[in-house]
Amino acid sequence: MTERHTVEVHQEGETFTLTAIVTEMRKREEACDRLLGGDRIGLEAHLQLLQEGEDKATSYFLSRLVGEPCWIIDAKFGPHGYPHFSHGFGARYLKLKGILPELGDLLDTLARKQDLAARIGRDIPLVLAGE
Repeated sequence: MTERHTVEVHQEGETFTLTAIVTEMRKREEACDRLLGGDRIGLEAHLQLLQEGEDKATSYFLSRLVGEPCWIIDAKFGPHGYPHFSHGFGARYLKLKGILPELGDLLDTLARKQDLAARIGRDIPLVLAGE
């Protein structure tokens, strides 16, 4: 799955355009130690973002666990592969960083189109399809 989307972002009175390339989105389950919050079940997405005038994308690995109202950045790599940070799927014991609401809306729409989520949206806790 590689889908290219144009996303308009409205921030501080300005509008700018991003090209979002979603290369993967899937349901993921990972068994984890209870000390680290227990099992992680949710959605995982790989998103590449290009700003106007850029020729190389910044790469984001994102997750949204069951019951969460938004997407969280698990890992971020710069256009030349520089690792800004990498926490692993669904890590919630570190400082959390979210994505722009417009990008979250795009991912929510794709999750619905792929029948991965029964309930998902801005500030709507994730319920996976078939749950």
